[in-house]
Amino acid sequence: SSGINAEYGDPKKGVSWSTVCYMIGEVQYGGRVTDDFDKILLNTKAKVWFRDAMFGKSFCFYKGYVIPECNTLEQYQAYIETLPLSDTPEVFGLHPNADVSYQSKVAREALETILNVQPKDSGGGSGETRESVVYRQADEMLQKLPPDFVPHEVKAR
Repeated sequence: SSGINAEYGDPKKGVSWSTVCYMIGEVQYGGRVTDDFDKILLNTKAKVWFRDAMFGKSFCFYKGYVIPECNTLEQYQAYIETLPLSDTPEVFGLHPNADVSYQSKVAREALETILNVQPKDSGGGSGETRESVVYRQADEMLQKLPPDFVPHEVKAR
């Protein structure tokens, strides 16, 4: 333990980027990544991004995505408020078409949900809608329940 503190706890030596990359690539996210190629990609990105250069004035993750120079929590919060609500795929290193695929999937799921909640034709000729069947069955279940109890009468027993 004291050897670790001596090696990594000394501010004069700077950040141990190999430790940071290991903690991110293997410990924090590595256990969740199951594909070998994804794990190689994760570790490669960690080695490319996490280094002393990321604190330089010219460094940016993507256009407009920089590490802000803030002194207070309020300044960080104000900076975060300036970021877009939804990020483009390029921010994550993806092709712009990734957004098209995502939006298509969201639209398809929304339409499927709308179709699933629409009343269905029963075809039985009874003319009863799904909603009226549910209400009827709920009423039948309520008829089978015992009457409500009066708390002070139950307590008196």
